[in-house]
Amino acid sequence: MPHIGRVETCPRPDWTQQAAKLGYTYYRNDDGTYAWREDVRYEITRSALRLVSEAAETLHALCLDLIADVMRRPSGLDDFHIPRSAQDVVRQSWHQGDPFLLGRFDLAWNGSRLKLIEYNADTPATLPESTAMQNLWHRQCGGPHGHAPLKASAIVSRLKSLRRAGHIGRVLHIVPYPDNLEDTVHARFYEHWARKAGLEAIHCDLKDLDITTGGELLHRGVIIRSMIRMYPWELMFRDSGVRHLGGCGCQFLNPPWTALLSNKALLPALWRLFPDHPLLLEAAFSPEELSIGPKGSFVEKPIHARGGENIRILNAHGALCAESGTYGHYPKIYQAYADHRISGVHASIGAWIVGKRFSGLTIRESHDAIIRHNSSIVPHVILRRGGLAGFLGG
Repeated sequence: MPHIGRVETCPRPDWTQQAAKLGYTYYRNDDGTYAWREDVRYEITRSALRLVSEAAETLHALCLDLIADVMRRPSGLDDFHIPRSAQDVVRQSWHQGDPFLLGRFDLAWNGSRLKLIEYNADTPATLPESTAMQNLWHRQCGGPHGHAPLKASAIVSRLKSLRRAGHIGRVLHIVPYPDNLEDTVHARFYEHWARKAGLEAIHCDLKDLDITTGGELLHRGVIIRSMIRMYPWELMFRDSGVRHLGGCGCQFLNPPWTALLSNKALLPALWRLFPDHPLLLEAAFSPEELSIGPKGSFVEKPIHARGGENIRILNAHGALCAESGTYGHYPKIYQAYADHRISGVHASIGAWIVGKRFSGLTIRESHDAIIRHNSSIVPHVILRRGGLAGFLGG
């Protein structure tokens, strides 16, 4: 029977020291809370894991079908508010088959059902927690049970295959978001995986990039042909340098067409193309279009919101829960609210996709219905057959 439950556990007394040794150094948030917690764990049956895996791969396929549909329509990118100056770049990236590296679906679990909350497929975060921290915790605390971390081996294999196919070069430049500790750590993990894939990985700061007279990207005298970047497409598309993207000759991971996947306009666009799909929540570009009824709740999201910023959960009487932020000036979409409490606690199931395949889990929980950038990642186990002790209070 598919089941996911939450169980209290005892954290390792020295987990912060172990985290630092792994290179995971942003485990404490600015507000003093922890980005990683292990006083609880989530216990998942194998049948529930299969549901998550199937849902993730199905949703990714639906997203690709949607993008193909968007690209066929001359005004298709307008719903996503892609600036006109960047639309040719996005279309070119799709039509020439620029490859996808990785992304993470955030899913709501309610009993035995999964629903898409959103897709983080531009610059997905939580890489150290989803790989090194989960792996080490499981070795020390997982007991006889399995687990489903984000597979670093899948990322390495994907980079190898992209190199063999000629999509990326031998040298891979890795560019974190400026002055951001979390992204700096992510860059180090990417560097490690790139080297395991046989590539030369070069960490470079955004401020050190330049443009040649021919419009190519340059880093300290070296032309950049392949790049993993953590500077979001929505910002790059609104920068004056956007005019160089189409002819710069650089293969970006993830490529420009993935700007549509992390854009919240994806949610109403999917609902329009696949109405009543069992994995989707009703979504629209205005609250009046939703058919949730007077007692229903819905979520307001800016199309480029990240980390839960400027999210509001509303009903007919007003806001039930809201988060401030810096994305309030972007257009909004509206999505039916899905109760995503597990054992009474609000949690999202992160399902990773590498290439086109499901490649692991990340579970994040919050004190209220909004999952934020500082909400804690918590470990999980996949129960071996018959191992339901946690669910039964044992």
